[in-house]
Amino acid sequence: MSYEGLAFRDCSVATSGPLAPADLLYTAGALANLLDQAIRDTDWLDAYLLTAGLNQMVEDHLHPDPLQLYRVADFLCERRSTAARFAGTLSRRAASTLHRSAVGRSAGTLWHLHDLLTAASIELGRAVLDHANAEPRLPNGFDAALSTARVLGPDVLRVPSCFRSFDQHPDDIVELVRRFLDDSEHSAPVCVIGVRTSGSYLAPLFAAALKATGVTAVSVLTYRPGRPWQTREAKTVRNVMAAGGTFLVTDDPPVSGTALSRVGRAIEDLGVPAGAIVLLLALTGAGAPPTLDRWGKVCLPWQEWNVHDRITEAAVAEAMTGLLGPGHAVVARNRPWAQTDRRGHVRARFSVKITSSGGVVRRQIVVEGAGLGYLGRHAMAVAAALPAHCPRVYGFVDGMLYRDWTSGTPSPHCEPELAQAVTSYVVDRSHALRVASDPTLLLRGRQPAWEVAAMLLSPLFGRLGPVGQTALLERITQNLTRVDTASVTDGQTHVRHWQSTGPTGPLRKANFHQQSFSNLELTCYDPVFDLAGAAADPPSDDFERTLRHEYEQRTGVRIDHERWLLYRLAQLWRLDRTRELSRDQFRDRSADAVHDYLSAVFADLGSTHGRIGGPLCAIDLDGVLETDPLGYPCTTPTGALTLRSLSAHGYRPVLVTGRSLADTIARCRRFNLAGAVAEYGAALYDHRTGHSTDLRNSAAVENMEQVRKLLGEHGEIEVDERYRYVVRARSRHGPLPEDLTSQVASVTKYSVRVISGEGQSDFVPVGIDKGTGLRELVGRIAGPVALAVGDSTEDLAMLAEAEITRAPRNANAAVRAAGIPVTRGAYQSGLEEACADLLGHRPGACARCQRPEMPSRTAVLCAVLELRADGMRGLASRAAHLTMLLARTSRW
Repeated sequence: MSYEGLAFRDCSVATSGPLAPADLLYTAGALANLLDQAIRDTDWLDAYLLTAGLNQMVEDHLHPDPLQLYRVADFLCERRSTAARFAGTLSRRAASTLHRSAVGRSAGTLWHLHDLLTAASIELGRAVLDHANAEPRLPNGFDAALSTARVLGPDVLRVPSCFRSFDQHPDDIVELVRRFLDDSEHSAPVCVIGVRTSGSYLAPLFAAALKATGVTAVSVLTYRPGRPWQTREAKTVRNVMAAGGTFLVTDDPPVSGTALSRVGRAIEDLGVPAGAIVLLLALTGAGAPPTLDRWGKVCLPWQEWNVHDRITEAAVAEAMTGLLGPGHAVVARNRPWAQTDRRGHVRARFSVKITSSGGVVRRQIVVEGAGLGYLGRHAMAVAAALPAHCPRVYGFVDGMLYRDWTSGTPSPHCEPELAQAVTSYVVDRSHALRVASDPTLLLRGRQPAWEVAAMLLSPLFGRLGPVGQTALLERITQNLTRVDTASVTDGQTHVRHWQSTGPTGPLRKANFHQQSFSNLELTCYDPVFDLAGAAADPPSDDFERTLRHEYEQRTGVRIDHERWLLYRLAQLWRLDRTRELSRDQFRDRSADAVHDYLSAVFADLGSTHGRIGGPLCAIDLDGVLETDPLGYPCTTPTGALTLRSLSAHGYRPVLVTGRSLADTIARCRRFNLAGAVAEYGAALYDHRTGHSTDLRNSAAVENMEQVRKLLGEHGEIEVDERYRYVVRARSRHGPLPEDLTSQVASVTKYSVRVISGEGQSDFVPVGIDKGTGLRELVGRIAGPVALAVGDSTEDLAMLAEAEITRAPRNANAAVRAAGIPVTRGAYQSGLEEACADLLGHRPGACARCQRPEMPSRTAVLCAVLELRADGMRGLASRAAHLTMLLARTSRW
C-alpha cells in the first residue's frame, strides 16, 4: 500500500510468520497446535503465552465450580444474616463434593499435564527473559502432553489482563524480582502463587527470573479466590513453610485489593504466618490499597513501568524506521496529549519526520499499547480486515501499535453521516471477522454479555438475586441473545470513538482493538451488540432510531426489542465501569433504555397529548409509576400498560413529581404523555408545544441561586446539576445535616422549605408545590383532573385538585391520615388498581385498551421486568408465574 510516495509494509496477516489472530478464545486443541508451531518457529514469547494459557485451562479443569455453587457460596457468606451464611457454608460443602466427582478419574492425567506445562512455562519464561534467546530445555514428554491437551474439551482460553489489557512486560517482572532480592535472603525456598487468570501468566515468569539469579528452590502455584486448595497444593505450601520459605503473590495491578487479600488469607489458612507472604505489585495508582497492609510488599510504581521506555522519542524513531524498512530515516517528537486512564493501555502522540530517497514526509501518529505477543497482534488482524474503517496502521513492535493520529469528532449536524459510518463498520466487521460458532455459552462466570444482562436484572429478585440469576435469568438472557451468525465484535462503539483524520477526512474507528477480550470481558459475538453500543449514550433521542433503521436497511435483518434492550443495558454497564459516564448519566440512560423498550411493546393506541380539554390523570413518579429495584427509577409493564389504557379511553396522563424537568420530559416523549409538573411545581412541560416554563418568581429564582452558592462552598456536599429550578443536594450519608439546612433557611430568610428524602435534601421556594404546578398545567392544556395518584406528603396538594384520589399501599402515614383511599397493591400495581376504579375495569381488560399480543420472547422479558410491580410482597407469585412461563416456552 502506498501513502504519498512512501511504501509502508502491509499489515495483513500472512499464512506464515508471527501469529496474529482476530479471535483469541482458543480451545485447548487449538492452543496445543499453535504452541507446537510457535516452538518450531522459535517464537519463545508466543510459546510462553500459549503454554501459560493452556496450563490455565488445565488448572481450571482441576478446580471446577459445579453448578456455580462456589459462586453462590461467596455471595451468601458475605451476607449479614446467620441463615444466609449457613446456607453459604452448605453450598460450599456441596460444591466440594461435586468438585471431586467432576474431576474424577481424569485427575491423575490432568495433574501430570499440569506439571509438564508448569515446567515448560518456567523454561520458556527463561528464554523470554534471556535476551540472547537461549533455546529452552523443554521437559521430557512435552510433545505427548500436547496431544493429551487436545482432548480437554470445548472450554476456551481465559485471556490474561496483564499482557492483553495492561501494558505489563517481562522486564517489569525482572525489576520486581531484583527489588525483592535486594531485601531478602537467597537461600530459603520460594513459592510463587499467581492469582488466576493473570497469575497463570505472571507466576512462571517470576519463577524464571528467580532461577536466573541463582534461586534454585522455586515452586509455582496458582489460586482462584473462593476455590479450595487441592491436597497436593496444600502440601506444597506446607513444605515451603516448614523450610522457612517465602510466598510471593502476584496478580494484575490492584484496585481494591480484594482478590489479593483473599489469596493472602487463604495462604494463612494453611498455617503460613502473614510475615512469610510478600505481594509483588505493579501499581497504577499512588500506592497499594489499604486492604493489603497486612502483608509485605514489593512495588513497581506506574512511572517506573517498562512501557514508558517504549514510548520515548528515540524508541519510537527506531521502531518506525524498522517498520518502514531500509532507506528510511525517522525523527520523532512527542506531542502533548492528555491521558488519564492508567488501567488501560498507554497512548502517546508523536510528530514524525520521515526522510527517504523520495523526500521528506511529516506525519502525526499514535503509539499505543495493544498487548504482548500474539495477544497484541490481534490489533493487526483487525486493522488488516477493516482497512476502510481503521486508521492506517504502520506495524506492531514489542507490545505497541503504531497508527495514524485521528483528531476531531463529528459535529451534531453530522448525525446521519455518523449513523452510516457506525452501521457500515458494524456490518463490515461482522463479515470480515466471522467465526464458525458463538463460544459465549461456554463462558459462564466470565461475564459474557448474556451473563452481565442477567446480573443487571437480578436485583429484581431482591436478596435472592444470585439465585434468580442462576436459576432463571441466565437461561432467559442466553435465549434472547442467541446469534446464528457469530463474529468477533468490537465492544467499544460509543460514538465518540469515530473520528476524522482531518477537517474533511473520512470518519475512522479510533479504538478498534482495545475492548475485545479485555479485562472487562463482556464478550459477545453478535454484531447487534456493537450497534447497541453506539446507541447506549446517543447524541440525540433520534439517533438510536436512525441507527436501527440504517442497520435494517443494509442487512435486511430486523432487530428485536428484547435483544436490543439487553445489549443496551450491558453496554451502559461497561460505560459505567470505565467511568465514561457519570453515575447519574448511567442511571438516566438505563431508564431510557427500559422505557424505550416498554414504549415499543405497549405502543400508544392513539395520541391524546395533542388534544385540548380531555380529562387529566395526575400521576406521581417515585413510588407510583416508577420504582428503583434495578438501581435506577423506571416503570414496569404494568405501569406502561396503565398509561396505554388511560390514553385509549381518552384520558391524558400527566406527571406531577419532584424529579427534574429533564426526567419528566424524557418520560413524556417516550410514553407520549400530555405534559408534566416537575421539581415540586417549580417548572412544567407541555408536550404538545414542546415548551417548558419556569413557574418561579424573581425572588424565588434569587433564593435558589443563594442556596446553590451556599452549598457549593461545602466541598463534601454534592449539588445535583440536573435540577435547574429547585436545589437537590446530598452529603456522603444522604440528606444534609440539620445544622446546614437551618443555615440555608436563615440565609434565605425562611423563604425556602426543605424536603428530606432517603438519599438527598431538596430545597423548594415557599409558595410552590405540586398543587400550584398542577393548576398552572391545567390552565395551559385545559381539562379537569379526573384522577390523581400519589404516595407522599408532597402529593397531598396535587391530590386536592382531583375528583378521584388514590394512594398505593406503600403510601406514607401523612397520606393515610388525610383520608386518601389506599389500594391493596403497591407501586405500579396500586396505580393499576386506582385506574381500574376510574375506568371501571383493569387496564388492558377491554377491547378498546386490550393488552397487545406478545411473542414468547416478549412475554418472558416483560414477566421479568414485572417482578417488582407490587414490591417484595408480590415477588413470590410473579416469580412462580415466570417459572411456569419458561416451562411452557419452547420457541424464542
